[in-house]
Amino acid sequence: MRKVMAIAFLHVKSLYRTPSGWVVMIVMPLLFSLIFGGMGTNSQRAKPLVAVAGGGDMLSDQTISLLTANGQYNWEEVSEQKAKAMVKEQEAIAAVLVSKGLEQRILDKEPVFDIVVQRETQEYTGLKPYLEGTARTIMSSMSLTGSIGDEALPAFFNEIAGHEGIKVQKEMIQQEGKSSADVSVLALGFTIMFMMFGISSAASTILEERAGGTWPRLLTTPATKGQIIAGYVVSYFLMGWIQLAVLMAAISIIYGGQWGNLVWFFLYASLVILTIVGFGLMIAGIVKTKQQAGALNAVLIVSTSMLGGIYWPLDVVPEIMRLIAKFVPQSWMMSGIREIVSGSLHTGNILTSVLALVGFSVVFYAVGLKKMKY
Repeated sequence: MRKVMAIAFLHVKSLYRTPSGWVVMIVMPLLFSLIFGGMGTNSQRAKPLVAVAGGGDMLSDQTISLLTANGQYNWEEVSEQKAKAMVKEQEAIAAVLVSKGLEQRILDKEPVFDIVVQRETQEYTGLKPYLEGTARTIMSSMSLTGSIGDEALPAFFNEIAGHEGIKVQKEMIQQEGKSSADVSVLALGFTIMFMMFGISSAASTILEERAGGTWPRLLTTPATKGQIIAGYVVSYFLMGWIQLAVLMAAISIIYGGQWGNLVWFFLYASLVILTIVGFGLMIAGIVKTKQQAGALNAVLIVSTSMLGGIYWPLDVVPEIMRLIAKFVPQSWMMSGIREIVSGSLHTGNILTSVLALVGFSVVFYAVGLKKMKY
C-alpha cells in the first residue's frame, strides 16, 4: 500500500506542476460554474404548476384544500376539461382530478383521485410521492373517523389542511432551498465534463511515459505492475476530488450552494470519479498517441455530455433522446446527483444510478487494463 500511495502522490504532484494542469482541472470548471451558477441564481424559476379539478361537495373540497397546502407547487383550480388541456399543452406538470362521492370511491376501493400527466418529468417525480402520501392520509382519516360520524371527516380534513406542512411530504420530498440546489447541480454538471477532460488527458500521459521510458524504469523497481497501475488510478482519483472540493467550496461561499446529505454525496461522488478514471484508462488503452487520445476525448466527452443532460435538462428533449441518454454514463451521474443534492433521496433512483455506473466502470476498466501496453 505504501508503494501505491508513493506513486500516486508523485504522479499528482507532477500533473499539477504545469499551468495547463491547473487551467483544465481547476480554473475552467470553476469559471464555467461561476458563470452559469450566477445565471441559475438570477433566473428564479417559477414553481411547477399543478392543475386541480373537481370538488362540489364538502369532502372533495376539503381534499383539494389538503392537496393545495403544499407550497412547493403552484396549484390552480380549473374545470376538468381545462386541467387536461393544461397538461396537454405542457402548461401544468400534472392534473389532479377529485371526483364527488369521494367516500364511496374509497369504499369501492377505487383511487382517491385521478392523475393526468403527459410525461413523467423531474418535477412530477417529486410530486408523485406527495400525492400518494396525501391519498394515504385521506384513507387513514376515514378509518379514524368512521366510528364518529359522517360529519367528522370533513372537520378532520379542515384541521389537516390548515396545518402548515404534511409529515409524509417532509419525509419524501425535501425541496427547501431549491435555487441553491439548482446551482449546485448545474455546477457539478460542468465539473463532471471538465473532470472527464482533465483525468482523460492525465491518463493519456501514460502513452508519453511509456514512449519516454518512464514505465520501463518503474517496472525495474520493487513495485509490481498491479501496484503501479493502482498508484496511477489513486492519483487520478485524488485529482478528481481536489477539483470537486475546490468547486464545492467556491459555490458554497459565493452562491450558498447545498449538497444534500454529505455522506451520500461523498460516496456517490467517489463512484462518479472512479467511473471517470476508468473512462480515461480505456481511452489511454485503445489509442497509440496522446494526440489521438485528445481528438477522441473531444468528440466523445462533448457529445456524450450533451446526450447525458449536462448542457440542458433531459426533460426538454424528445423521448428517443432520453432513451439514448441511458447508454451514456453522464446521464446516470447527473440523475444520482440530482436526487442527493435536492434532498429527495429516492432510494430506487439512486440504486439504479449506482448499478448503471458500476456497470460502466466494469466495462471501462476491463477494456482499459486489457488494452494497456506495459
